[in-house]
Amino acid sequence: MPYSSLYIHTPFCAAKCDYCAFYSVANASRQMRTRYLDTLASELERVSRNCGALDTIFIGGGTPTHFTVSELSRLMDVFGRFFQFGANHEFTVEGNPGSITREKVRVFLDGGVNRFSIGVQSFSAETRRRIGRDGEVSWVYRAVDALRDQGVDNFNCDLIYGAPLQTTAEWELDLREIVRLEPLHVSTYSLIVEPDTPLALRGVNEADDDLLVEMWQLAEDILLDQCGLERYEVSNFARNGHHCRHNVDIWKGGRFCGAGPAACYFDGTSRWTNPSDLDEWIAQAPPVEDYLPPDKRAVEILATGLRTVAGWQTAEFQQCTGMDIYSLCGDTLNTLADAGLMSVATDGIRLTTRGLLLADYVERELL
Repeated sequence: MPYSSLYIHTPFCAAKCDYCAFYSVANASRQMRTRYLDTLASELERVSRNCGALDTIFIGGGTPTHFTVSELSRLMDVFGRFFQFGANHEFTVEGNPGSITREKVRVFLDGGVNRFSIGVQSFSAETRRRIGRDGEVSWVYRAVDALRDQGVDNFNCDLIYGAPLQTTAEWELDLREIVRLEPLHVSTYSLIVEPDTPLALRGVNEADDDLLVEMWQLAEDILLDQCGLERYEVSNFARNGHHCRHNVDIWKGGRFCGAGPAACYFDGTSRWTNPSDLDEWIAQAPPVEDYLPPDKRAVEILATGLRTVAGWQTAEFQQCTGMDIYSLCGDTLNTLADAGLMSVATDGIRLTTRGLLLADYVERELL
């Protein structure tokens, strides 16, 4: 079957944040960005041969909006040359508030983009300083103005909580400021101190679990009550009809193509990852395969799908993996249910509120 979902990784940023563990390159030269676009054009041509009309596309990074207007025009032209859209496609682009302009938004819209994701993280200058987040808070409002000026209402805002020394009151201010922007989607992520990042090298510790639980619940209370955004995944909220379809499909075991350094793609059996090095990727070093036996892959898909509030319908999981949920790991599911982490019924399973809070633990138990 042809692929209908595509992820493109753009690795360039103005500056790398202290918490970021994604592959990115800060302050790359114009020559380096040109080499990237040259190689990406070749890769997209190859990838397109295995694709039908695309239902979901996601350009992430890095910072896709770090490109100049002319570079973005070239990227969109290349994309339009090789791909077609499905009748109701979702095309998302991530952006840093400091590099979102009306001109760039127009280029994206002309290329078929219809959803944007803004890396806000925090409205507190002090919190931003502690996590090494570059830029001014005022840039967030300017970016939203640029989107709305071009008629864009469908945008997501990313927020981080559990930052060093951050209080619940400070987190509440961030949430209430997001409400004022009226996004259709909000992602809230607890700060994870990844190995070898500047935060880890400085010895920064993650926030206390009790504080994180309080912040997690506060997000749901405020975003639902003040903005009509319902939690549909552990870290994601949206108004009805505005879930990120690209991510939901991946959580539910969907097949997808990838392009760019560090990009992944999944063929239904194996996951492949391009080299996380720009020079190696440009030299066309082969991707690395992550193969799991069918039963192990099915359990992995089960675990990621359980991060959604809806969980799994029995027939849905059977159709996706060819396996029966209860035959696969029924004993573990019953144990999790006895612990109050999961609701188990004949027609499907889902995590309880406590289970969603402990989704990482549930995943470890299943795997």
